Amino acid sequence: MTPVSELLEGRTRPTFFRGVATVCMKLFNIVQPEKVYFGQKDVQQTVVIRNMVKDFMLPIDVVIGPTSREPDGLALSSRNVYLGERRRKVATVLNRALRAAEEQYLNGVLDRESILKAANSIVVDTLNKQMALDPHERVKYEVDYISLADPSTMQEVTEVDPQVGGILSGAVKMLPVESPQSGEDLGHSGGPAVRLIDNIVLKPSA
Repeated sequence: MTPVSELLEGRTRPTFFRGVATVCMKLFNIVQPEKVYFGQKDVQQTVVIRNMVKDFMLPIDVVIGPTSREPDGLALSSRNVYLGERRRKVATVLNRALRAAEEQYLNGVLDRESILKAANSIVVDTLNKQMALDPHERVKYEVDYISLADPSTMQEVTEVDPQVGGILSGAVKMLPVESPQSGEDLGHSGGPAVRLIDNIVLKPSA
């Protein structure tokens, strides 16, 4: 499971991917499926499973389905019910940042600095605009990471190999709203901090 399970999401959940791999291996041995299906939203998990299937030479085809999204691009997640109206409007910041980085790649840019600069500009500019608002209007968030990684290892890359592609991914923690107003929709359970993840696969261009 190492080193991929120790990167990105693995830093905040140290034993999570080991548990996923263990449960999946047991299930695969019991069911002996020809195909298994996972969602792209948990992209690091899909890399772990693909590597496990390859390493153990399991006769299984791993099928990855695209991430389901709201019309504005927000990745569907059970966590979204905790956002509430105010934070929901800003929650698309991560997807918009990753899309901006993807656009750089689609335009032929391959170096890490330029690709991630586009993403970081979105998250910084959006937060600055929010901080300029009054406390009863604004939304605060913290960026955990924005990554540009190899699609097989999840190791960070300094330049994308166009024959291989890459994975853009990120995590953002939406903080509880400040100065909640009477009757304001804060989300389920009073609107606790919500950690959102998303990713975009940069497909090989050659």
